[in-house]
Amino acid sequence: MNLKQMEAFRAVMLTGSVSQAAKQLFRTQPAVSMMISSLEDEIGFQLFERHKKRLYPTPEANYLYKEVEAIFSRIQDVSQTVQDIQNKQYGFLRIGCMPGPSNFFMPDILADFLEDHPKVQASLQTRTSDAVAEWIASNQYDIGLAEMTTHQANIGKNRMFELPCICAVPADHALADENVITPEHLDGEPMITLHPDHMIFHDLMQLFEASGHRMNVRLQTRFYIPALKFVERGLGVSVLDPISAYSYTTYGRPGKVVFRRFAPDVFLRVGVMYPADNPSSMITMEFAELLCDRIDDLINNPEQFLSWGETPSE
Repeated sequence: MNLKQMEAFRAVMLTGSVSQAAKQLFRTQPAVSMMISSLEDEIGFQLFERHKKRLYPTPEANYLYKEVEAIFSRIQDVSQTVQDIQNKQYGFLRIGCMPGPSNFFMPDILADFLEDHPKVQASLQTRTSDAVAEWIASNQYDIGLAEMTTHQANIGKNRMFELPCICAVPADHALADENVITPEHLDGEPMITLHPDHMIFHDLMQLFEASGHRMNVRLQTRFYIPALKFVERGLGVSVLDPISAYSYTTYGRPGKVVFRRFAPDVFLRVGVMYPADNPSSMITMEFAELLCDRIDDLINNPEQFLSWGETPSE
């Protein structure tokens, strides 16, 4: 039994006549009759009986029709799936993300993406940057966002971003009146930093030492989300990445923390990672495009958080 025979049999069952089935299939009546006859010869039993110029299906035909209809229903499902894949509306997206962006930044982007792709499913897992890179390399994630080295940036489709850090200051602090904050402003000022094993702490320490100023570390945290809580309480200032600053504007209360440019530049280098040895799905690449656009927007339009929470001047 082949698909054409099943198609002819199904059409006769649905229309009740060979002539109507032929019209539905855009075939000649003799061609449909021949396919039904060859099908009966192949399966070894009669499918239709003719009485007074009408066809009546045998009980065996009714049994067979249920199975054939199930096959055609599955074919229709497959056709719809193909169309959904073509329209980037089908698939499962596995995302690994470093801790900072996984709290607010990445969920907002993923939620926007899923709203536009209602049939897509996704998994978002928070891991350290090293773990994200390892899981990407072992094909356990389709895409990852993590801190990235120059070596990693040169692997496959990976793309690295240099995010210029800014300074978070208590809103009632004297430094809130500055447009740009430098190590000179922060000489001896209580600071909330990441731990010494992080690249930003290392770069800041070098910058302060090179300019002859003292970096007064009062508090150290593993991530910037708790650091911003300490800034809120007036315990110090913090030089941090724009993703953390943007995330704070989505949940923080205006009037407690303001953000100012920091100079000279200190960068957080993050990247969008992909498995090197496996092709990426169209869904993955469309999500990656949205993610990269959002990161670029943070870099190119820092005013969205630099002016956040301020009362417009009259």
